[in-house]
Amino acid sequence: MSSIDALLSYLRESDHLLSATRLLQWDQETKMPTGGETARSESLAALSRLHHARSVSEQLSDLANRAAQDSVAGSWQERLTEIVKRELDRHRKVPAALVEEITRTTSRSQQVWARAKSARDFASFRPHLEEVVRLKREEGACLAPAGTGAYDGLLGDYEFAMTSVQWDALFDDLEPQLRTLLPVVLEKQASARDRTAACSALKGPFDSRQQMEACRHLARSIGYDFGRGRLDLSAHPFSESIHAGDSRITTRIEDDNLGQSFFSVLHETGHALYEQGLPEAWSGTPIGGPVSMAVHESQSRLWENMVGRSRGFWEKEAAEIGRILPNFAAIPLDTFLESVNLVGQSLVRTESDEVTYNLHISIRYRLEKALIAGDLKVADLPDAWNEAYRKSLGIVPEHDGIGVLQDVHWSAGYFGYFPTYTLGNLLSAQLMEAAHREIDTQDLPALLGWLRTNVHRKGHLKDTSPLIEDVCGEGPSAQAFLRHLKGKYLG
Repeated sequence: MSSIDALLSYLRESDHLLSATRLLQWDQETKMPTGGETARSESLAALSRLHHARSVSEQLSDLANRAAQDSVAGSWQERLTEIVKRELDRHRKVPAALVEEITRTTSRSQQVWARAKSARDFASFRPHLEEVVRLKREEGACLAPAGTGAYDGLLGDYEFAMTSVQWDALFDDLEPQLRTLLPVVLEKQASARDRTAACSALKGPFDSRQQMEACRHLARSIGYDFGRGRLDLSAHPFSESIHAGDSRITTRIEDDNLGQSFFSVLHETGHALYEQGLPEAWSGTPIGGPVSMAVHESQSRLWENMVGRSRGFWEKEAAEIGRILPNFAAIPLDTFLESVNLVGQSLVRTESDEVTYNLHISIRYRLEKALIAGDLKVADLPDAWNEAYRKSLGIVPEHDGIGVLQDVHWSAGYFGYFPTYTLGNLLSAQLMEAAHREIDTQDLPALLGWLRTNVHRKGHLKDTSPLIEDVCGEGPSAQAFLRHLKGKYLG
């Protein structure tokens, strides 16, 4: 066996452990009875311990070194060994016992969070979040680059080489531009807001089974392969790829809000399309995976917003959705399109519009950064959340269920994840502009094919900035996104 084949074999066996972990995590969020919580957390902890041991082993180090010596400069083999060594170094900085304890704690925390959100009861979740924050702060300290803090250590899990200084600069530049744009768009949309408010058909009720069938149709219409995935319900919509050939999505159903299910599905399908398009020849290895969470988010936001909120898309899909969901047929298409493109001072991130979405992310970024730094106590988080919403969007949640408890991320320990949503937003606009220069972007098979060629099938051969520069002709930038907003909402 060649040195590269030996390395690939080792990596794929390690990925089998992750596949089992991902399947258990998906089941935990969708099907698992509550009585299984404790045993499930122990199962996940055991798997994380085994995977961590393989991720830091001398055997892996030796395999990577031998493969690197045998690799040709500029080849995919050289890139593979580069990422393996990078990840090996990162994994070795975190003690195995801490990895196991984080997995055990976040598994339990997610279950408590789901109940606390439903009950609007932050107090019951607070001690679990305090423990998650403590553990993640410890992990971040292990990973922090020299001269930085724990939060910078955690950021590397989601966007390699982006520091809190860079994220601060991005949000400091973007926020004032969005706040300036918001009142102008609100005023411009005043009559549309009145028209949609007067349309009782928008509020249903919409049958949940019919909604799920409609959601399956929407996912299929943009290219999702149900032979390699499935759609289920969860408290918080998500996408999970178990392994090659099994990329699953979930949504949330409300009987008076079609936008919740439709756009959650389009968003999560965007993630799954990326996973279904990754190079199978490298599956189970670092170069066979996605580039970063920001690039991943660019795919979901492109399909959700650039495609899913467009007139061209709904002119093609409205008749079939009306057949599946008869109450939808009672909504005038123009009114529906106005309703799903309204800008407003909303409280819930996943239901927010394109103009305010990044303000929601900025709030979370600054709060979680303060939590990990120790500048904000978990006990003070609900008040800090409410005050941030008052200052940024001029609204305050009536209860914690639509406030501080609305997102699953912190219960799962995903500190450092939120800012990648904003970068993904920016990248979605850059990619759509680049695609539009080459193809008819209203031809959805052609658009998916373009993304497959330029993003999906490239796996992780390059990191985010060089990939975007290659595809778009410039590195990551907010300018295409701002052009999109101004062109769409200001005419």
